[in-house]
Amino acid sequence: MKPNQKVRPAKGAERSAYRLLLEYDGSRYQGWQKQGEKQSAQGVRTVAGTLERVLQQEGLRILNLTGSGRTDGGVHAAGQVAHLHLGAPGPKPAELRRIFDEKLPSDIAIREITPCPASFHARHDATFRTYVYQIAMRRSAFVKPYVWWIKAPFSLEKLQEAWSSFEGMHDFSAFADLEPGESPKGHVRACLLAKQGDLIILRITAGHFLRRQVRRMVGAAVQCALGRESLERLRRDLANPSPEATLHWSEKAAPSSGLFLERVGYGGDTPEDASQAPLKLL
Repeated sequence: MKPNQKVRPAKGAERSAYRLLLEYDGSRYQGWQKQGEKQSAQGVRTVAGTLERVLQQEGLRILNLTGSGRTDGGVHAAGQVAHLHLGAPGPKPAELRRIFDEKLPSDIAIREITPCPASFHARHDATFRTYVYQIAMRRSAFVKPYVWWIKAPFSLEKLQEAWSSFEGMHDFSAFADLEPGESPKGHVRACLLAKQGDLIILRITAGHFLRRQVRRMVGAAVQCALGRESLERLRRDLANPSPEATLHWSEKAAPSSGLFLERVGYGGDTPEDASQAPLKLL
């Protein structure tokens, strides 16, 4: 299938289609994507798999559940979007919301459910995605699952300089895991940094992201800020990626705990101008 090719419902298939906006704490999950039958049998927990189990327990026939993008194990979402197709006639959105509110575990919450055309595709129709990474400058008794606490002193100026280097069109081979046939090229619209007290917020917006791309970019920028890597090497490997560079930066990836999928845009949506603000969880 071509990267931008949409998956259309089968002709004659009777279905009820919904657009979901949801949030989740990814700490207990091996990412969004439902795993194969073998992994499911082994007890591998995913967000999509958890949603499907709730629906199946209610006797609903699931035809399709697809998220705007996979999130890796341990990564959180404040604004994941998914489309859900159920065999018709499906429940009304209010009834579906009640089912999810009553049956889902406390670390997954449905924010909105709206009817949508069966042709809407959460992944292929998305025009941009925004991720937020949170770095703590001190130890905290409350937010450990949602930040990366960097214990050693580092340069905020160098962090900003390294982070900004990823803006624009690049070949991200050295900073991502590629699927067979997947293009390593992508355009990053903005890499922004803000400091709020002892919290540093790194925000990045692009049309799409490759597997583990954001975590490796954050890790690389932090290594430069710590003085353990040079900005020159980062920019060299961004301009001229190599298998050696891919292996090198894969070992520097930031932990998943600080990463959130913040927002997914569609149609006429534009990234919010208040992009320096802390992550909004309520």
